[in-house]
Amino acid sequence: MKVDAKKFEPSSGTNSLVMGMMALGLVTFAAGLFTNATRVWQAFLVYHCLAMGLAIGSLFFLVIHYLASAGWNVAVRRVTESFASYFFVAALFNVVLLFGTGKIYPWTNHAFMESEHVLHGKIGYFGTLFFSARVLVFSAVVCFFAWQILGNSTRQDEEGGTALWSRQRPLSAVFLVLFAPLMTMFSVDVIKSLDPKWFSTMFGVYVFTGFVQASVAAVIVAVTMLKKSGYLKEVTADHYHDLGKYLFGFTIFWAYIGVSQYLLIWYANLPEETTYYIQRQHPGWVWFSMLLPTVRFVLPFLLLLPRMAKRTPSYLVKVAYLVLFGAWLDLYWMIMPNFSPSRFGISVWDVGMAVGFAGFVAFAVRKFLSQHNTIPVKDPFVHETLHHHVY
Repeated sequence: MKVDAKKFEPSSGTNSLVMGMMALGLVTFAAGLFTNATRVWQAFLVYHCLAMGLAIGSLFFLVIHYLASAGWNVAVRRVTESFASYFFVAALFNVVLLFGTGKIYPWTNHAFMESEHVLHGKIGYFGTLFFSARVLVFSAVVCFFAWQILGNSTRQDEEGGTALWSRQRPLSAVFLVLFAPLMTMFSVDVIKSLDPKWFSTMFGVYVFTGFVQASVAAVIVAVTMLKKSGYLKEVTADHYHDLGKYLFGFTIFWAYIGVSQYLLIWYANLPEETTYYIQRQHPGWVWFSMLLPTVRFVLPFLLLLPRMAKRTPSYLVKVAYLVLFGAWLDLYWMIMPNFSPSRFGISVWDVGMAVGFAGFVAFAVRKFLSQHNTIPVKDPFVHETLHHHVY
């Protein structure tokens, strides 16, 4: 098979649609700041985290394959890189988030932090300046490694050889060493600190696993769309099979981490830990708590069990959409009960922010693919991806 080296050429109609989606998000955010600032910041947090999670999970997906010297994924690597490139946009939104801390996070209220003894030891950690510094450090570190890893990959299309590829492994190793504590810290800061009295030692892993599962689903959706448009002819049922196995594996891993966190808290039965799940068992949220594991684990697990499921693009992409819906359910379930403990509700701000962030992700992905070949044509392992077979 010969590599079909070409860049993505988005149509003018879809360009207009993406620009309209971004504009709607910006207008919704601006209008919300003047009419219902608290609610629009809440929606901003949910959909910003969801979009950023696709970038974080995709970057992780890239580095583990570099460390393993894997060749099968070369055919879909550029799509994965396109989602990882969104993190440069997400880093800007992290800066925007800092302006809304007073509307979102209860630890910004000094009277609240002084009100209970369990919070006294956290006052120093949850200072606005220290919080901002941690968010900026996380954003800067991930941006640096994304810039290096994506830059080496795209420059290789021009230079060829193995020198640029050889730089990827040490970069990936250092990134993972730094990423583990930084991702845990970021998850605690941005999501868990919505309830500063709650304790969990597994929350960072839980959030990260959900991000990776969602990013694999997003890559499957994007690859399928590109193939329907005449791109990625090198991607075969065998590549879909491996993507399906990753989706299946991280579906199980997400459930494992979720159950482990729940069992540890249930068994210890400590008041500072049980509040999280008790809050989500209120009548307004209990059905949400039951729907989440069904959509994000039970259904994908059963649907992905057959070999056929992982080798049939039209079938696999439907499961991927289900997983992405589950990722939204999960983040909404983690974030919104802190603001509305008695009931679940979707507002116009949720719709506007969801459309807006979807537009920004689509813009970043389409821009990256339009600037670079849809497959790394001079990667040392391109021959392996062209002759990839799953036995």
